Amino acid sequence: MKTWGKRILGVAILLAAIAIGSELLRLAAPHAGPPPAVAGWKLAAPADCVNSVPAELRSWRGIAGARRVCRAEYAGAPNMRLTLFEMPEWPGATAFDAFQKWRPAQPGRMGFLRDRYFGVVESPQADRATLDRFTAAVQNALPGRGENRW
Repeated sequence: MKTWGKRILGVAILLAAIAIGSELLRLAAPHAGPPPAVAGWKLAAPADCVNSVPAELRSWRGIAGARRVCRAEYAGAPNMRLTLFEMPEWPGATAFDAFQKWRPAQPGRMGFLRDRYFGVVESPQADRATLDRFTAAVQNALPGRGENRW
């Protein structure tokens, strides 16, 4: 009986080490930035990326646990602003949680979700269809599970 207990403990320790190791590798992987171009829009300047949530965004619900936040301005017709949050994949403050807490779409503003990313697209001049098109293009350009293009 003691042998089974030791084996189960050994397997549990091994699984925990694998989970922690894979998360550390993901965190150590280099990050680029938001996509340089999507659906006819191009970055107007290099994206501003930080490893903590800026003070002016802390009032947004559900994003406090973000690992990385990038803001980018896209030139196009019309210009677009993208705020992209890379969220933890563990229980708690996840991208899904942030998306659920996001207030419904407002004129000129739309939230979206893609795997571990929660994003907000803004453009006061854009209609709903234009916001949808830009948002879909950004979602498609973001890395999926196991990819690290961002």
